[in-house]
Amino acid sequence: MTIKQDKVTTAVYSHPFIITALLVLVVLISTGMQIDNNAVCCTIMVLGYLLVTGYGIYLKQAKKLSDEALITLIFALGFFMRLGYTLYTGLYVRQCDLGEFTEGSYNSWHSGYILYVRDHLWIPNINVAGRGEFYHPPFHYFVSAVFLRITDLFLPKGTHHYEALQALSMLWTQWALIMAFKVVKQAGVKKEHLPSAAMAVSAFPALTLMSASINNDILSILLYFTAFYFGLKWFKEGGWKNIIFAALAVGFGMMTKLSVGMIAFPVGFLFLVRLIKDLKEKKAGKTFLQLVVFGVICAPLGLWFQIRNYIKFKVPLTYVLRADNPYQDLTKYTPAQRIFGFYGFPIEDFFMNLGSDGEQDYNIFIAQVKTALFGGENCRDSFSMSMAGYALLLVFLALIALSVIGFIYAVITIKKRKSIWEDLAMAVLAVSQTISVIMFSLQYPHICSQDFRYSTPFILCGTFFLLRAGEIKIPGTKDGLAAKLVKALAGVFLVLAILFYTILWTYVKGKVAVVAPA
Repeated sequence: MTIKQDKVTTAVYSHPFIITALLVLVVLISTGMQIDNNAVCCTIMVLGYLLVTGYGIYLKQAKKLSDEALITLIFALGFFMRLGYTLYTGLYVRQCDLGEFTEGSYNSWHSGYILYVRDHLWIPNINVAGRGEFYHPPFHYFVSAVFLRITDLFLPKGTHHYEALQALSMLWTQWALIMAFKVVKQAGVKKEHLPSAAMAVSAFPALTLMSASINNDILSILLYFTAFYFGLKWFKEGGWKNIIFAALAVGFGMMTKLSVGMIAFPVGFLFLVRLIKDLKEKKAGKTFLQLVVFGVICAPLGLWFQIRNYIKFKVPLTYVLRADNPYQDLTKYTPAQRIFGFYGFPIEDFFMNLGSDGEQDYNIFIAQVKTALFGGENCRDSFSMSMAGYALLLVFLALIALSVIGFIYAVITIKKRKSIWEDLAMAVLAVSQTISVIMFSLQYPHICSQDFRYSTPFILCGTFFLLRAGEIKIPGTKDGLAAKLVKALAGVFLVLAILFYTILWTYVKGKVAVVAPA
């Protein structure tokens, strides 16, 4: 069947970053990123879903529903879901260490940091140890501060609209998901599997939560994914543009959160392979020079803040603020319990236990799964939210199982692949990220240290190996059955994620009985 080209979806597919930025700008101007009537927000979401679905049906009937058009529509569904979520999520709802914006007051949370940089256009000359979020590198805060100064120009003098910052979070989220898709595509998966990749990432719950969260997580994730993409491109194509963009993304990423430096494992692996291959072919001079330039660009950008703090105040280069909430303290559990302990998951308990009600999620990987889907949200008091969440959890567990199978399959069949080094880089990412999650959670034994927002690179390798599972030929069945299974589960995951975050505004949290930690 001949598939015609659709100009609308082709334009969006070809220029997703520009189109998304324009759409977010329209939303910012028309709403200020906040609509107080939740029913109106839900109506916008539902109308968006109907519009996208209706256009997809039209393209199908007109024989214009190409894979590119389908992928565009899938991301459009995710966009409308995040749009509604951001509009109904208030400034201080489901935030992580934001604090409150108070003019003339610089608290130790993200809000105080943003206001200080906005007012002074520089960072405070203080010892950041023990000073809340001020230990974070400042790139996110400078971007937010400049953005606030610009938006304040259009408001009456003396008034401020801090919700506008959610426009940045939503934009970074949409771009990060697009970059995740582009990484998987660049890594060498088959074209026919790309719609499954789009469904797996376009409404990923953890990033939906970040689309309205005003902290430095989502910008660091965007820059990590961007660095990985250009690192892959440089490995395959070479070129000064690719290596410089990769260096800038790593440098600014580490200037947002130092943890972006973990990209050194998968991308550094690719760089080393490329250098060794070029040495064997006696053409490594240019490659070596490009890698030197990479280091010269990204190292000063990524490390100047930590070096400054060490020289001026003797703050360790890898300093992290320790949580002091006694309800979240997990020191009573052994490392074996933290890694292998099981306690009724997922049948009895699938929302996060943060300790204040006497229950604690102490298993690192159970906490990872829960926070990947629901963050710290606990919707036990709502039957509809619980059922939607439970269904979402079961499908997600099935996708994780398939990703693990795909990982094993990719390793076993690695020698048969043209993309051997890309597959190995994804395996390096999976292994290094797993080790990092375990070490970080054990070094900082608090419930919040297990949050998936610290390990979002799993989205890249998880999606990649999920698609590898779709390549498996199941004995006694027709070819393509595994791919159909992956596509079906990814589609159900997309629908359930949209359902959960479309109806989340209806949830009214009951009272939590605060119980002292045992």
